Amino acid sequence: MARYPLFCPLLLLAAIGLADGAAADSYRCGRQLVRDGDAAARLLRLCGEPRRRDSGTETVMVDGAWGPQRVQRWYYRKNRRSLEYVVMLYRGRIVAIEAGRRRP
Repeated sequence: MARYPLFCPLLLLAAIGLADGAAADSYRCGRQLVRDGDAAARLLRLCGEPRRRDSGTETVMVDGAWGPQRVQRWYYRKNRRSLEYVVMLYRGRIVAIEAGRRRP
């Protein structure tokens, strides 16, 4: 029983460490969620213009298979204290959403 109080904070720290840069399956814009498979037009309508855009090659799942694809990356962040989310698009559809780090 004496180890229990020490175990909980360690478990919490481990969970926070694993969450950094973890993949997300959705992103909330107001009361709506955007998810993998949603169209870029829906993302723009619900979340607005991203803070920035770029493109590159990422390993993503397309048609049930993982592989390197040329994707667009759209970066969203609600405010200075929130996480930055990277929404990856392939052929006008969301293929991945990643939660990034908090930035100063």
